[in-house]
Amino acid sequence: MGALLQSGVSRYVLAGPKVAFTAMVIEALTDLGREVSAWRKAGKIPDDFSGRPPGYQTWADLLKEIDSNPVDAERLKAMKAMFLAANKVEATDAQSILTYHLFQIAKKLMSGELLLLKAVYQIHKVGSWPHNNALATDWRATLAEKSGHGLTALVQHHERALTEYGLITPIVMSGSVELIRKNNSRLSGLGISFCENIQSYELEAAQDQAK
Repeated sequence: MGALLQSGVSRYVLAGPKVAFTAMVIEALTDLGREVSAWRKAGKIPDDFSGRPPGYQTWADLLKEIDSNPVDAERLKAMKAMFLAANKVEATDAQSILTYHLFQIAKKLMSGELLLLKAVYQIHKVGSWPHNNALATDWRATLAEKSGHGLTALVQHHERALTEYGLITPIVMSGSVELIRKNNSRLSGLGISFCENIQSYELEAAQDQAK
């Protein structure tokens, strides 16, 4: 999120959990306000984005998320990415409504699920699936390594939500064997749009910090 969440044991934590939580909320709101101001100044979102189909609702939900759960930085980043995509000046009403659907999905995902999705997207960008067979066990082993924890059981746990929300394609059963489609990272079209929005947001954030 910001310096507070990256600083380990801070003076806020030493002051007590309530103070620490309040400090996190304040910092997250400050970060959001700075980002939105930069997007408005650059003409990336309109001054009155509440006029867009999902404008007011995405803004209200984003503020509610910060107020109730500023700790999950990955989910907050995903929600801000969908907020930016939904309210961009050049986005059509149809694109804004589609991205609002992605915003609703982002609200329900945990950091572990989002980090798994990021790893799947990295494989997707490389090209075809790097294995000759379509065993789901190979897919999970590769993603466990890519995610850095090496736990296939954790990948299997996190993939359930990604499958449920349509961000990755489901496993296919052939008898007692779990398969995926060959040459496929399992990332769906919806998942590609979701990840592209996050990537676009990260680029915007990097450019803003460089100024």
